[in-house]
Parts: sequence; structure tokens; C-alpha cells
Amino acid sequence: MEAETLTIGPYAAGLAAGLSAAWRAAQPEFDLSARELDNRCRAVWQANGRLWVLFAGRPAVGLALAAPVPGLPGLFELDGFVAPKWQRRGLGSRALQQVLRDVRGTAVRQLSHPVTDLGSPAARFLLKHQFAVEHVEWLLARPVLPVSQPPADVDVTWMTLSRAEAITQFCRLHQQSFAPFPWYQPYTAEEVAAELADAGDLLFLQRAGVLLGFAWLRWPEEGVGQIEPMGIVAGEQGKGYGRFLLQVALQQLAQRGAHTARIGTWAQNETAVALYQSMGFRHQESITYLAYDLEASIVNRK
Repeated sequence: MEAETLTIGPYAAGLAAGLSAAWRAAQPEFDLSARELDNRCRAVWQANGRLWVLFAGRPAVGLALAAPVPGLPGLFELDGFVAPKWQRRGLGSRALQQVLRDVRGTAVRQLSHPVTDLGSPAARFLLKHQFAVEHVEWLLARPVLPVSQPPADVDVTWMTLSRAEAITQFCRLHQQSFAPFPWYQPYTAEEVAAELADAGDLLFLQRAGVLLGFAWLRWPEEGVGQIEPMGIVAGEQGKGYGRFLLQVALQQLAQRGAHTARIGTWAQNETAVALYQSMGFRHQESITYLAYDLEASIVNRK
């Protein structure tokens, strides 16, 4: 089939089965069923994201999605694929150029895509098209047990709260902990409510009735607990409270059946990396975020 028969059009639910199979062929690690892919596409639409379907005649042979990142206005995460048969024909480049044309001048200020290998086809493709490294995050892991008891002579304790109060306090403490830093990603109460599976997953640190910090326990897969985010409010950092809270979080993961604990941080956050490594966490994976700045590209085009 010649290149001129390739077109880009809108998504429809009836395309999900073919797109799901084609995505698995292009990226074997992609494991969404047709229904799950359709749900994902619907969620992107409902969040005011954008979708583009790549057609070779009638069959759908590729997909691009741009979904807003919660808490970061103007930042959209880009994802997508081209079926193996249609790769290296310029279709991916055509699709990306269409995406950039469609989002330029809208609320989208930056497109971002995470990769675990800068030598991967996706990374090479994006770097070729003027995406650049924006930041690198580390994922660290350790066995949950054994976990030492938090020191008994410190002046802090931990607690959980009712769901409504936990959401309110998390938003406040998160802002007070991270607002000055480049890795700050604000949360709205609605976003926390949508992500929080159980109020008991939010652990709070308190001293004399005043909340000083938090740790959010998540469960990405069976037997694995992830602590993210975790923070201590400005003014109380550097006093050992983060270590205490991390020990509490590890104990809670162990009591709930986790055999492995994970925690993430920006690679440049040397204080957090040092704390986690001192607690037995070891670097497991680097996630590099490649980004295309729409505002910078407009300036450069003038």
C-alpha cells in the first residue's frame, strides 16, 4: 500500500480490538485488552485529552494519545504506536507532526513521554524530532523484611485519618512539603479522591497534635508496595522525621503482605536518594522524561 493512502482520523470504540492487537505486536509489554484500551481512550477524552488514529486504507494501524498530567496545567503525556508492518514508512513522523499542529495554540504547553532506555526505538524517534531530556526519575526497591522498629524516644507518632480528612490534610501537607522544589506536582482534592483506594493507605506523622508529614502506600502489583509520595513539611525537614516515617511505612507494607517495597524520586534529589539508600533501597530503574516544549518551539519558529 502506498504512503498516500495513509490518513489520520478520530478514535471510535469499534477500533479498540484492532488497535489493541496492533499495539501488542508493536510493543509486547503492552497488555491492555480491547475493553481496557477503550476505557483508557475514553478516560483521555473525559480528561480533555486528545486522540489520533492512524489508518492505512480502512485498517487502523496506529494510535497517538495526549493525556493531561494531573496537577501540572499545560503538561500532557504523549503515548502511542505504529504497527510493525507500517513502521519505517514515515507514518510516525506524519502523525507526530499532526499532533503538534493540532495542539499548538491550545492549553497544551509541553508534551512528555517516559522511557526506560534512551536507546529504545521510541526514545530515538522522539529525540530525532526535537524532544529533549526534561528530567530523570529513579525507582528504588528493597525487600520489605526485616524492618527495624522506629525509635521509641522520638517526639512524633503516626496515625491515619478518616477519608475526607485524609484527603484534605494530604493536599495541605503535600503543598507545604514540596512547593519550593522542581518536582512539586500539586494535587486537587478530586485527584486524590480518585486515586486513593483506602484512607488507611495515607499515613500521617504528628507531633503534639500537629501534622508534620505523610506517606502514601500504593499497590502496583501483588506482593509489591510502593511508597509515593512521601514528604515532611518545610521547617521540619532534616530532623530525622523522614527516616521515622519511612520505617513506619515499611512496617505497614510488611503487615499488609508486601514482600518488596518500591519508592521513587527525582535522580537529582540527592537528599532523598541518600535517605532511601541508607534504608536498604537500591536503584532498580531509571525513567527518563523526554519533553517537547510547545512555547519554545513557537519562539524558535518566529
